[in-house]
Amino acid sequence: MAVAQAIKEKRIENHLSQEKLADMIDSHQVYISEIEKGKKIPSIMILYNIAKSFGMTLTEFIGIIEDKINQ
Repeated sequence: MAVAQAIKEKRIENHLSQEKLADMIDSHQVYISEIEKGKKIPSIMILYNIAKSFGMTLTEFIGIIEDKINQ
């Protein structure tokens, strides 16, 4: 659930709808919704693209996920 929480929080923080984020990473809104609900686990390439859409490196985004795991 740490991945799901991190994506949802950063998406909201960046004022992006699920549809807009999906468009940015060449995906579908339903897929973003399923990730945020913890029903799907994104690949490393999807995580890379999501991080990039937030203006972050993958390393920075993984750090946010790691912080959530350690909470």
